[in-house]
Amino acid sequence: MIPGIKNITQGIAKLQERQDKVMATSRAVVRLSGEAMANMHAKKYKDVKKQLALLSRQLGNLKKIEAGFEYYSMQAHQEFVEANVLYSIITTGKVPSMAQMKESEVNYLLGVMDAVGELKRECFEELREGNTKKAKAYYETMKGIYDTTLHMRFANSVLPNFRKKQDVARIQLESVNAELLRLKA
Repeated sequence: MIPGIKNITQGIAKLQERQDKVMATSRAVVRLSGEAMANMHAKKYKDVKKQLALLSRQLGNLKKIEAGFEYYSMQAHQEFVEANVLYSIITTGKVPSMAQMKESEVNYLLGVMDAVGELKRECFEELREGNTKKAKAYYETMKGIYDTTLHMRFANSVLPNFRKKQDVARIQLESVNAELLRLKA
């Protein structure tokens, strides 16, 4: 017989309940981030502003309950960063700082690297619409993100999948650069 098993079981049940909430809230943040980015690409900025405000509230709720379950909420933080970085670049031309994002180093860096792919989409959309100048500006931002992080080499256990994200960013840069060069010819 284990002394206090009823209390132990109740404590574990509460942990399970909180983990379930963390996972559900994380999925909601990821989903809303994706919707916001899709609306950015569609240039539906009124919807995006509302979605980003809701996203901030949802992330705030997540931060209140995620202690001990950060592994399950990591992607939500990265998607939050990615969506907000993309919006900032589209609307101001600037990458917001980690302090502005109120995120950890890891979530911030991984989210910023993911934004490179979304910027590639913006570049191609601008090229499709004949806005070469804007496409080049997005390309320069992509290149700036990549160049700024190029020197970074950390263990995968410290900065998960970062090297892979760097490689993907390089390939995306090469793709956009090839298209820009093709247009010059």
